[in-house]
Amino acid sequence: MAVFNPNRKRNARGEQRQQDLLRAAAAVFGRLGYHGTTTNAIATEAGVSPATLYQFFPNKEAIASALASMYAREMAEAERAIDSEGRLSFTEAVGELIDVCMSFNLRRPEFHTLVVDAPLSASAREDKHALGQVFVDFITVRLRRELPTLSRSEATHHGQVALMIFRGILDELAAAPPRVRARLHQAMRDAILRYLDPVLIETKAGPRS
Repeated sequence: MAVFNPNRKRNARGEQRQQDLLRAAAAVFGRLGYHGTTTNAIATEAGVSPATLYQFFPNKEAIASALASMYAREMAEAERAIDSEGRLSFTEAVGELIDVCMSFNLRRPEFHTLVVDAPLSASAREDKHALGQVFVDFITVRLRRELPTLSRSEATHHGQVALMIFRGILDELAAAPPRVRARLHQAMRDAILRYLDPVLIETKAGPRS
């Protein structure tokens, strides 16, 4: 039986097979969750033998890490592309950030189960952390654009709190039936903006006498 070799150079056909396996894995993780998924189920979904799968990935954890890294990089790229010309207001820009993140997670429900449940590799954890940092940096930059006197550390703190709110509601939304997701999506927008709006108002108003 062929054995997984991480240093093996793959031709175009091999790269295509690897992508096919990742797509199959995404479908199975999406249906069964991380813990309910097996490599045999992924191989069956892809229409290949387990031996073929093991030529590309040594185990389920490696597949989960590859998918999580791929999604984290894709989502970070989508976040960085928001309002690159700076035409949106603060509220519009933050709303767009939330919408882009939510849309991505709804299209890729397996991403959440991988991030929450899978024992990710060190590189996948780094990609996950980098994704969170893009979210925080987006809000940090927008806050300081509105409030030039606000320190970077203070703006970063507010961005981190906004990320905590997002992740907390995302946990609930991921498990919610479709009929209530729109309400939770709106609740997430409201919660983050209601947290951030007073920062703008109080800082612009200055300290009370």
